[in-house]
Amino acid sequence: MRRMRENARSQPTVINESGVEARAREGGGAGTGVRVAMLFEANPYPQDSRVRVEAESLAAAGYAVEVIVPRAAGQPRRERVGTVQVTRFRCFDGSGRGVPGFLAEYMLAAIAMHWHALRALVGGAVVLHLHNPPDIFFPAAALFRLAGRAVIFDHHDLMPEMLEAKFGELRFDRIARVCERLSFMTASHVIATNDSYRDVAVRRGGKHPSTVTVVRYGASSAWLEHPCRVRDGELRDVRLIYVGAISAHDGVEGIAPILAELCARHPDLEPRLTIVGSGDSRPRVESALHAHGVAERVEFTGWVPFVRVYELLLDADVCVDPAPATKLNELSTMVKLPEYLALGKPIVAYNLLESSRTIADAGVLIPPGDVRAFADAIADLAREPELRLRLARESRRRASEISWDRSEKALLQAYAAALRRPGLTAASAHRG
Repeated sequence: MRRMRENARSQPTVINESGVEARAREGGGAGTGVRVAMLFEANPYPQDSRVRVEAESLAAAGYAVEVIVPRAAGQPRRERVGTVQVTRFRCFDGSGRGVPGFLAEYMLAAIAMHWHALRALVGGAVVLHLHNPPDIFFPAAALFRLAGRAVIFDHHDLMPEMLEAKFGELRFDRIARVCERLSFMTASHVIATNDSYRDVAVRRGGKHPSTVTVVRYGASSAWLEHPCRVRDGELRDVRLIYVGAISAHDGVEGIAPILAELCARHPDLEPRLTIVGSGDSRPRVESALHAHGVAERVEFTGWVPFVRVYELLLDADVCVDPAPATKLNELSTMVKLPEYLALGKPIVAYNLLESSRTIADAGVLIPPGDVRAFADAIADLAREPELRLRLARESRRRASEISWDRSEKALLQAYAAALRRPGLTAASAHRG
């Protein structure tokens, strides 16, 4: 289930110093040295945007944060990345190996991460911060709760729906729902990525609304300081970009018929698409591109350093997200969308519930599955510079509304609530 694996070496992850980094240099804050053990299996660190900004924000607020993650090629076992201590374990990448690979990856990760969680507990960690997927760290959460410590469950993905998209309906549904329920039960506080996930935590997870905080991902305000780059005039060589994972539920193969329709209906255009990312469905995407006769119009970069992602986005004319209307995608917030917005890029995507809440009026939302309308929207943006400029400005406005600087306050409020809950031992709450 790994989202990032290729070329995942430690790299600089910002263009300019962000507000989070500046506050970290100044030191101090509400955390007053409270130790946090943060577990995340799905990606390396610091490549995952959401985990990185959360860890940096907590460190800036005075928490002593240790992030425990899989070790990618070329990364050291332990290092300090900025203000965050990072511990990495040897992992097995089961993506592309079917059910046996999936089970082997999660089993080995569970052993390694529970060991590190126990080490952190004995070492004085007060907060265990669990990022999913997967939903298999509830035994560690139970140990922390029994010891009078706080547990925060950071709900990134709907695991039952994700497994259904990957392996088919009902194959792992029962066990996935049990694991999800136990993850909610053992948490002192839940962080939801959007309003839909908050509803899941309350309705499906049985959490009281007061123990659930919505912390949306948004790009740093430092991104908003750079001028929008919008090319003038009608564009024959329109530059498209997709950034993100290439897994079954992402629907990236759906870009092949869109490109084919764009070329057939608008032969005067010469679209080029850059796909930044990788995943176990990349062979399926490549096959779809060849089948539709558009493979020569697409470049795959694999996973690249964060700074390079920023450069590629700046160079693009239109950002696309072909995620289909599945139960998972309708309720999930795509991390790529706030980053598209922050750089002032017009977006074309299918009209999914949470995508529409994120994009608002800053993009063109297409009825799900309407390939022709998707292609025509790209053509309209290529031909109409005024439309591109208007959407670029609207993207920047929307990005400022959902920037990480605002979400950071909600994150710190969630921590404050978890640390003042009944049952948290006084010694734990003040342990440095």
